[in-house]
Amino acid sequence: MAEYWSGGDRLWYRTMGAGQEVFLLHPTPVDHRFWMPAAHLLQDRYRLILPDLRGHGRSEAGQGEISMVRLAEDVERLMDLLGLERACFAGCSVGAYVLYELWRRCPGRLTALAFCCGKPQADSAAARAKRQENIAKIARDGVDEFFNQTLTVVVSGAFAGKQPLKVRELRTAMDAVTPQAAIAIQQGLMNRPDSMPTVETISVPVLALAGEEDTLSSPAEMMELAKLPAQAEYRLLRGLGHFAPYEDPETVSGLLKGFFDRVLAGAPPFDAEQNTIG
Repeated sequence: MAEYWSGGDRLWYRTMGAGQEVFLLHPTPVDHRFWMPAAHLLQDRYRLILPDLRGHGRSEAGQGEISMVRLAEDVERLMDLLGLERACFAGCSVGAYVLYELWRRCPGRLTALAFCCGKPQADSAAARAKRQENIAKIARDGVDEFFNQTLTVVVSGAFAGKQPLKVRELRTAMDAVTPQAAIAIQQGLMNRPDSMPTVETISVPVLALAGEEDTLSSPAEMMELAKLPAQAEYRLLRGLGHFAPYEDPETVSGLLKGFFDRVLAGAPPFDAEQNTIG
């Protein structure tokens, strides 16, 4: 792990592999380790950059709301530090929401975008109310109950039943997030903008991966990304939940390899009829 500074706060990242640079942005409330099972399968092809997003893992939260703008600024700062003009990106959940903000801020620096279980729509009124409830609960009782509840919705029931040790690893990673940071990221998620207008402007190749069992970024919501022009690809991942890259790193890493390799070779996207995996 290496450190860097952004907005006056100390943040951390890891690099591995060699080749074209690919950023892997994790969901909340875990850290870069979320991507490690897939990263081990990708490192022979790409130079992978795995940040601990602000407030997660070893990275400091700083003061105030952890907005998508602040997270995108942190990523831009890391690109500058590494001397990168452009890179490919994959993000899951919050990591995907950051990709929409990066496109608004610096489209010329993005070569390709893979959105994993990260819908473009803003929170519904019901979702915002639930986040407000969670913020109040965290402020009152701490994070334990909130994280335990989070585990029940971010992975599929099948994965939870078959892979209890992997689920426990997720829960352990969550413990690095303080109550202050958990509140700050919930505020940022609640206030993130509607990215549907942004989607209409994306002009680089896009891969949309939707977990069939995902209730937080549903396949129907993710399908909006498939309405982009011909450079958009959409895959439905059978039986997987919101943390699909962690549940099935083999399938997801294979899809990312195929996508990024086609982009870098200047090849056309996949056959749109082959849009279901599993």
